[in-house]
Amino acid sequence: MRGQVHNTMGLSGFEEGSARKGPTFSRDVLRLEICGPTQEHLSVIDVPGIFKNTTPGVTTKEDISLVRSMVLGYMENPRSVMLAVIPANVDVATQEILELAADVDPEGKRTLGVLTKPDLVDQGAESRVIDLLQGRAHPLSLGWHIVRNPGQQQLSDGTLDRGRLEQYFFDTISPWNKVEKDKVGIEPLRVRIQDILSGHVRQEFPKV
Repeated sequence: MRGQVHNTMGLSGFEEGSARKGPTFSRDVLRLEICGPTQEHLSVIDVPGIFKNTTPGVTTKEDISLVRSMVLGYMENPRSVMLAVIPANVDVATQEILELAADVDPEGKRTLGVLTKPDLVDQGAESRVIDLLQGRAHPLSLGWHIVRNPGQQQLSDGTLDRGRLEQYFFDTISPWNKVEKDKVGIEPLRVRIQDILSGHVRQEFPKV
């Protein structure tokens, strides 16, 4: 699927050893529309991660500028709710996306921090992540949430139950099993986003 998308959009692939035949990034948008009586009326935009260093043969300085401009264009829209997705095993103080979010959303009314990869946090460093989730470090008005996605090897398992894998992790692995249940996992995240979106719509609707 990924290769087909790259070919359709005229982009080069990311497979190791593949020859660069086109740009790595594009301003063109791949749009998937899902309709149905149970579907939410909203758009989800997955933008590339901002980066500062180029990779020879893969990315250029022009790519850095294009991605930053693209991401900011969506972030500056006052009707956008931003999910700042950051790996839990990095220092959030070094993440430029939070600085950009603070610039375009100084009151923090539409920025939700989402942490990933709690299973990769070094033993003994979990307290730093817990402090984020509890609002004791780098507080956000909408707070922080954490999810546990499957690893690359697990994704190749066609029988994998993502929800069960994540629930087992947050139910049994310390200290994550001590975090409030409404701050962990994909299902509570959906509920939080729906609540944020509903409040945002009520706020923005009179301006339409």
